Amino acid sequence: MRADGILGDGQYVTSADAWDLGRASCMARWGLSTRYCGLPEAEGGVVEAGYNAARCYESWAGFSAAFILGRCLQFDNEKFGSWYQDMVTVHRILTSDPGSPWLNIPFR
Repeated sequence: MRADGILGDGQYVTSADAWDLGRASCMARWGLSTRYCGLPEAEGGVVEAGYNAARCYESWAGFSAAFILGRCLQFDNEKFGSWYQDMVTVHRILTSDPGSPWLNIPFR
């Protein structure tokens, strides 16, 4: 992850909880789109996931590194294969594109 610019020298991922928090946000949105819940419940789930992410991580980049690690552990057989490479591309875009919400919306 350091070689790909996801982590800087001396940085490390403290937990892979970001993967679960990202999935919780998706579940809330999917629940709304399938009419399993209403807007207030879905919004509450997304806000709660965001609150927990802000408690666990310092920045969008830190959250992203943890999300990428969790995704690799889930789908890439603990290797840095295609599931990893896809997220490296997304991470680079979100940390560099001037219109990225990561550069325009504070993490906390």
